[in-house]
Amino acid sequence: TMEALSPDFALFQGDLIYADGAIPAAINYTNGTEVLGTWVNNPSKDFVAVTLDEFRANWKYNHGDDKMQSFLAKTPIFVQWDDHEVTNNWYPTEVLVNSPLYEGNVSADELYNRSLQALIEFNPIESEFTYRSQRFGKHLEIFFPDFRSYRDPNPDNSNPTLTDMMGPEQVAWLKDGLKSSSATWKIISAHDPLGVVTGSEGDYDSFGNEDPAILGRELELQELLAFINDNGIENVVSLTSDVHFTAHVNLSPDRAEGGFTDFKPLDEFVIGPIHAGSFGPNYMDTSFGAQYEYEMGPLSLGYERWANLAPEVNELQSFGHASVSETGELHVKLIGIDGSVMYEKLMTPIIVDNSDSSSSTVASDSTESTGSLELPITTSDVFIQSGEVSDSSINIMARCNNEAGSTMKLWLDGAEMDSTDVNANTDFTHTFLVDGLSSRTKYSYQVQCIVADGTALDSMEGSFTTAPGGDDEVEVSFVWAADLAGQGYGRNPNFSVTNANGETVTGGYIVFDTMEALSP
Repeated sequence: TMEALSPDFALFQGDLIYADGAIPAAINYTNGTEVLGTWVNNPSKDFVAVTLDEFRANWKYNHGDDKMQSFLAKTPIFVQWDDHEVTNNWYPTEVLVNSPLYEGNVSADELYNRSLQALIEFNPIESEFTYRSQRFGKHLEIFFPDFRSYRDPNPDNSNPTLTDMMGPEQVAWLKDGLKSSSATWKIISAHDPLGVVTGSEGDYDSFGNEDPAILGRELELQELLAFINDNGIENVVSLTSDVHFTAHVNLSPDRAEGGFTDFKPLDEFVIGPIHAGSFGPNYMDTSFGAQYEYEMGPLSLGYERWANLAPEVNELQSFGHASVSETGELHVKLIGIDGSVMYEKLMTPIIVDNSDSSSSTVASDSTESTGSLELPITTSDVFIQSGEVSDSSINIMARCNNEAGSTMKLWLDGAEMDSTDVNANTDFTHTFLVDGLSSRTKYSYQVQCIVADGTALDSMEGSFTTAPGGDDEVEVSFVWAADLAGQGYGRNPNFSVTNANGETVTGGYIVFDTMEALSP
């Protein structure tokens, strides 16, 4: 589905693995009170990640899906992370005491370090993973904050004093970036929402906390909103995820109940899971006047709010698509995994003259519906993907799935570009850094793994298009997605969706087929 949109790039906003959850061969899913059906996983995954190899195995499980591989081979990605790459709602310095998931007391920081290594190995990112921004032509700049690595403890989020989400250095970076950006639209890729409440009392995980007063992390958000207002920064939009339902949220000083009104209205577009349990819509925090302009979750369809419905109820699975025209209009669509548009909004920019300024699932007792044998994690010889694309560079990540010491070679437009030896120390992965490219140019690439006896294993052919330059008045389109294989809902070979074109798509992570196939 996503591949059908032929986006220029994709934002992966986190929870792209669920390291803290097993994927059993079969689970029952409910509406909150009664069983609606049984979801089948084949292959399955029977562990919670603690060791480095177990974190790596989570990435292998998802990357083994052929629809996901096809999408990643053709679409550069920008990767963020959230909690489930490590464990649910984690924060630095946390110690997991008597958790049912782990033996004894476990340091979240130790899990974080192992997860971070696996994240870097299995994604097209450089050795340092941090907050950053990227420009795409005259009209678009995207900011990628990290709301997870620098935060203060979740239990402090209802305190009357400041509780960090980004921390002072990152807040300063975001302020400076927004102020100095000459792009028409400044998009914040917020992997946790600004206005929607996540978590609960004692464990509020994002900014909000269900209290109209401005507390905890909201003091940091207040500082940012005040800065945007005081410096006359226009056309700031938040694209977010994490909450497992679909929505358009608007923050407005006209409705703000926290006693602070010196800020500009801000739109936030929320996607549901692309392939995970669905629940909500969540409660709203009214400190900054947040309200739903559109919402779609289990409660919207008459189910229990926290029903944790399987992807089988595909009306609640979604991703986002955004495009900026040559003249600067921003068109945001919230799209179901069948390709149907659930909600859309076309926004005309405010032009600024800068000339003078410097529930739970239950394991099934039977696995009869799983089919015959457990399927392999992957059938590809070489896994490839690209990311962090700019107007002159790209990162290309690959893995030799034969899991043998190999020489990995990168070919670009038919010419050998680079090679390196890979081994078990990086789980047979490597990310090539390619620069000196031309802007707005499509390239093809392929990766070979050559083993000791000379046998060469080839990847599928991948492609990418470099970003436009900062002054180019061109259309740019992209998708954003999050929450894959969560709540025990993994790769189901029997999962079937009839898409918006009337075609039946079966098996695995169908959303990637939709994103790849719809031409924007």
